[in-house]
Amino acid sequence: MPVVRESYRTCDVGRPDGAVMSDPKKQYKVFIASPGDLDAERRAFKEVIDEMNDGFAEAADASLEPLAWELSYSVVGRPPQDVFNDMVDQCDCFILALHRRWGQDAPDSEYSSYTEEEFHRALNRFNKTGKPRIFVFLKKIDTEFMVDPGEQLKHVLAFRKELEKSNNVIYKEFEDENGFRLLLRIHLKALIKDELPSVLHKREAVVLPVETIARLEKAEAENKRMLAEVEEARKQIKEETEAVQKKLDAKALEHEKQTLQHARLAAKAALDCRVEEARQSFAVVTQATNNLSVLYLCYEFYKRIGELDEAEEILNRWLSISGPDQESAEAAAAYCNLGLVCRTRGDLDRSEEMHRKSLAIEEKLGRQEGVARDYGNLGLIYQTRGDLDRAEKMFRKALVINEELGRKEGMANQYGNLGLIYRTRGDLDRAEEMHRRSLAIEEKLGRQEGMASEYGNLGLIYKTRGDLVCAEQMHRRALEINEKLGRPEGMAIQYGNLGVIYRKRGGPEEARRLWTKARELFERIGMKPEVKKIDKLIKELEEKKS
Repeated sequence: MPVVRESYRTCDVGRPDGAVMSDPKKQYKVFIASPGDLDAERRAFKEVIDEMNDGFAEAADASLEPLAWELSYSVVGRPPQDVFNDMVDQCDCFILALHRRWGQDAPDSEYSSYTEEEFHRALNRFNKTGKPRIFVFLKKIDTEFMVDPGEQLKHVLAFRKELEKSNNVIYKEFEDENGFRLLLRIHLKALIKDELPSVLHKREAVVLPVETIARLEKAEAENKRMLAEVEEARKQIKEETEAVQKKLDAKALEHEKQTLQHARLAAKAALDCRVEEARQSFAVVTQATNNLSVLYLCYEFYKRIGELDEAEEILNRWLSISGPDQESAEAAAAYCNLGLVCRTRGDLDRSEEMHRKSLAIEEKLGRQEGVARDYGNLGLIYQTRGDLDRAEKMFRKALVINEELGRKEGMANQYGNLGLIYRTRGDLDRAEEMHRRSLAIEEKLGRQEGMASEYGNLGLIYKTRGDLVCAEQMHRRALEINEKLGRPEGMAIQYGNLGVIYRKRGGPEEARRLWTKARELFERIGMKPEVKKIDKLIKELEEKKS
């Protein structure tokens, strides 16, 4: 996001002699602690502060002073740790940046590294005095490194879990240097404006498909039964060769048992808001199994927390197991899910290619439910491209099949999709009728995700009619459900919609705040087209303000 320059007025105080005295500048000392694998981010730290001192901070009558070990080198090399501890004790803001390294060993300290010592020194001071404000920025760790971490990464992974449990430190994840710069700007601006959020908040749960978890528990029970049979058979076998074979079978079943247990515990961690623990557990499970039900659960987790690269990697593995050239229900499901990932990223051509592969398999197998699903997904692609007639044709095909099958969930989806078509054409009454039909079914089925979608759609209709009060009510209902489900995409959409409402009401600051939150979520889950739309809205808002 480009740096936004904002205007601030300072009050001049009259003195008895008639001279004018200006308020002193607010000064903030900002310390950064990080191990040696974030050189680019440490350089960016100094550059962002220099940039803000020339722009936003100067306009806000404030200044930022960077504190870091690079800025304290002497002719004899790295300064002693006491120098850094003094910086920690003086700073107004403490930033910890971590990737895969934990930091230099600290043999003269009670902590395992000097980086850890600096963090706890700042945290202890914060708990006593309320200062410094502490930000933790965590660079994304690729799944492959979590499977067999070394000693340094083990410390980092354990710290991430503890950080999630504590709820008393602001922490965010970033992917690259640009993401780090964005986080730094956002948080330092909030520090200067005294708009930092409370860190004592409930973490978002990641709600995974109930039916998949149920199948997993059933598979685990079946695994236990088979394991018991193997144990019984092992006792009865007399010949050595048969005993060896049974032992091998038992070992394979034991491995599968462990994998199923890990997957179930990972799903429970996600549901209990322990997302970091779930992420680390799913990373291990993904590499240890060929069970498609387990892989599907892993895919759903990564998709719902917005980590699309990991989700796609699992689907490609899924295809390699089911066979990319096999005309099976498993292959069709993998292609369909790949289509959803591509559409989220804005790659509509590849998305259509994946859904058409899925559709061809489903038609050959005669699986009408899958055929309807792919018609609906193709309709969404055509709708995004603006081909409304073709989109409506796909949605109606899907609706007919779902009505014939009596699939209420599928009917709700297609009523909602048709409502989008009518709203785009300007037929708001018919659009509302479709969305209310969909909402009634979703409420009867208890499908929270579908309810959130329809509340959001109804909000858009009310907004178009000019009824901003009802529109805000609908979008806030949708946002509340998406927060409960831990759906970053749904949350981002509703933040964006609420921002539009506040802009129409003449509340530019609240609009900008909501759009900034939407942009952060869209960027996190890789929805680049939506990021561009939000950037455009914020730019127009700033131009109008200036």
